[in-house]
Amino acid sequence: MAIKISFGIQKGGVGKTTTVGIVSHLLSKEAKVLAVDFDSQGNLTHLLSRRSVYDFQGKSVLEGLVEKNASKYIYKVDDNLDILPAEDTLITLTRYLYRDYKGHPLTLLKETLEPLEDLYDYIIFDLPPNLGEHTLNALVASDFTIPILQTEPFCWDALPRYLETIDLLCSSDSVYEKAIAPDLKILGILATMSDVRSTTDKNIYELAKEDYKDLMFDTIIKRRSRIKDFSLTGISEQYANDREGLEQYYTFVEELKKHVGK
Repeated sequence: MAIKISFGIQKGGVGKTTTVGIVSHLLSKEAKVLAVDFDSQGNLTHLLSRRSVYDFQGKSVLEGLVEKNASKYIYKVDDNLDILPAEDTLITLTRYLYRDYKGHPLTLLKETLEPLEDLYDYIIFDLPPNLGEHTLNALVASDFTIPILQTEPFCWDALPRYLETIDLLCSSDSVYEKAIAPDLKILGILATMSDVRSTTDKNIYELAKEDYKDLMFDTIIKRRSRIKDFSLTGISEQYANDREGLEQYYTFVEELKKHVGK
């Protein structure tokens, strides 16, 4: 059975999609990985496939959900890495969930992906920057979630609300009348896009370590100009500066695997 991990926070521009793409790429060196783009912007789709999101119109995760059969919409990136792509029309999922879908509106993604779980070692979800039905569906489909904390004030303010949302899904005493995701666990909180020269970044990271203690990953993802270039060039390990930029992600992936083992 695949280990299912979502990366999320209801704040854009925090390095979430880049982290998901690189983590999926690195995990696929030794394991079979399915990356699920669940953000209608389709940035993960572009990063991994190197194709325009418009190439996937009518051939995306949305069609897989409506048909409850995602396998025919999977795009092969390389031998060990596949992606279930997204494009703009994914935004219409909410309308489908409450107008046409007959099941529970928060379990559709989980039920759609269940037939694929034996085909992969990891299924990695990129969540949109909000707490709507897309995010809730991906959290319900996950075994673990990793909140992303860019070490800046707005993301720091968003973190408690993301954690409260997870607690709501896990709680038997919630607005859903029963726990929708009783086994969902926080794998750890990952600090991203940290500027080592900024006093604000340092202070927020120290606050996070004080408040969340063992939940914080030891790895801190720092700003690297080469990583930013990957959105144009794709993820590369060809040159020394590529590998230097990715070094912190190598460390994080090893830490992630240890957390899963625990």
